[in-house]
Amino acid sequence: MVDIKEVIESQEMRDVVKALDALKRRWAPNHQVTDHVRPTVLALVGRYKAKEILQVLLDNNEYYPGYKEVLAASFGGWLIMPKERRVRETLMVHAALDHMDDSERKLGEAELSLKRDITARYVLTSMDFLIEIYDCMGGYQAFAQNPTLEMLWIAFERDEKVINTAVLAITFLHHAVDRFTTRGRPFVPSLNKAVLVLDELKATKPPFPYKEKYVSRSLLHQHWSQNKEILALLYAASTIRINRKTLLQLILDGLFSYNKHQPYLSLWVCRARYVSSHIFSRMGDPDLNRKTMRVIGEGTLATFAPPKLGEIEAASFSRTFRNIING
Repeated sequence: MVDIKEVIESQEMRDVVKALDALKRRWAPNHQVTDHVRPTVLALVGRYKAKEILQVLLDNNEYYPGYKEVLAASFGGWLIMPKERRVRETLMVHAALDHMDDSERKLGEAELSLKRDITARYVLTSMDFLIEIYDCMGGYQAFAQNPTLEMLWIAFERDEKVINTAVLAITFLHHAVDRFTTRGRPFVPSLNKAVLVLDELKATKPPFPYKEKYVSRSLLHQHWSQNKEILALLYAASTIRINRKTLLQLILDGLFSYNKHQPYLSLWVCRARYVSSHIFSRMGDPDLNRKTMRVIGEGTLATFAPPKLGEIEAASFSRTFRNIING
């Protein structure tokens, strides 16, 4: 029977640790940040630190491999279900597994050996990652029991419909602000005005499949009032196309990835600032702008036009605002 304590305290183990430290010093990024906060502390302990995490995702600093990838996954989970820690944790584990798999794949057809294993685990995956993410998130047991993305999609179904309803409501408000403000007339956007368009859409003949895509006004109001800090980010994400999907669709699919989507992060946040300035600041609810800016911070704005409405949605918009349009 192996004495675990004896192994850990042995001279041989001290030699191994010393050699691994030398590997880390040689192959870690030259300017790796060392005063970072552990991902589990930022994303899973107490209040979700959205502002701090977003700042890390936007900065140009080098962290240990996998650090930003796992934080980005948590950010996507927070946007979908801000109050559900388990969702963030599940997506973080998926991101961690992807990082570990990618590290092994980088070795290609290299001969199976201890050298290969050490390179994959302690250099490419990184020792910091194994300690701060793999171990801190529960190790093998937590990773083995992690729900699949398919299970998450089932859990996300209602939340996806709520988010899509909120995004459509902001789309209507964006069109209204652009169209009516350019005429030099005061227009005060509000959720209730957007709901009037949604009600008109629901009453369309022949019937529009509203219940299949969107939720009731009560659920919309509930989500809106409880999650004001994420609304601009959700809407801005819906306006950024990546190949054949929007960034929002990728987030809702649990596929938001730092490695794949980092080039879009700055634009995303700059558009969210524009939404807050151009739409939310005109509304009678100062919390919308204040809570949004508390997460995304002051900075550059990126002006953009609202997405084009479909024929049915455009007709509902026109009927709702016909007094303004024809006045």
